[in-house]
Amino acid sequence: MLLGLISDSHGDGAAIQQAAAAFRQARVDIILHLGDDYEDILFLQDEPIPVLAVPGLYCPAYRDPAIPNRRREELAGVKMLLTHSPKISPYDLPGDGDPQELAQQVDLVLYGHTHVPQVSQDRRVWWINPGHLRAYDQRGWPQTFGLLRLQPPRVKVEIITLVSRDVLIDRTLILNHSRAGRSPGAPKGHEPS
Repeated sequence: MLLGLISDSHGDGAAIQQAAAAFRQARVDIILHLGDDYEDILFLQDEPIPVLAVPGLYCPAYRDPAIPNRRREELAGVKMLLTHSPKISPYDLPGDGDPQELAQQVDLVLYGHTHVPQVSQDRRVWWINPGHLRAYDQRGWPQTFGLLRLQPPRVKVEIITLVSRDVLIDRTLILNHSRAGRSPGAPKGHEPS
């Protein structure tokens, strides 16, 4: 399964359409929008590709209890958390949960907010940020999007610049499939009773 990742589009419809064209060309199965702005999913409404999204911290949708600020999804056998912020926020609603704690129940955390493309591992969980699509960003990074190929136990991550299509990050991750109830470092089949 191939996923397209975008975040922090901040109303830039042209950039969203460019990313969508790249996703169609790559034959992406699902687009994941990781917030800011939640309403930007409307730019994708005519795409033939399904979209899963979470709102960004400053979106009105973030304060709407009918719209989840964090989503746990399982796609192609890979458990993931979709969240805009990698940390708790004063804007969180009751029951949103701490992303750091929720991360211990998944293989991947997909997030945005920082505008910095990144792939890192913390406590056996992979954290992936596709960067941003904002045309005028002052944080020093070009507009980027991500492709995530799920082939458990491997996940291939590419973070690609929107305009030049240069690959900034190209990594193949090995999933640990650690789950709640399993001791850290315990071999599979040796869960505590």
